[in-house]
Amino acid sequence: MGLRLVEPAKYSGQAGVRQVRRLQCELNKALDAEDWDKVRRLDQTCALLIDRVIIANQSDTQAIAEALNELKGVYASLIVQCKREVASMAH
Repeated sequence: MGLRLVEPAKYSGQAGVRQVRRLQCELNKALDAEDWDKVRRLDQTCALLIDRVIIANQSDTQAIAEALNELKGVYASLIVQCKREVASMAH
């Protein structure tokens, strides 16, 4: 049994966009399930992932824009859902 190393994640170009999409999918699932602890953890992970994608794509602003544009919709949904939660607590 030999030591097997895990390849480092790739963040440049479409690989970075795919990473953001995977996180976006997980975030949507957590929102649908109203799993707020998972939403919080994924949100923290998202900030780190976006930093890495931006660093890896400094010369490819299209990849950065694509990743961030899609993610923007997820956060818009999160804001709407949080407003509903707050409103339901007030009544």
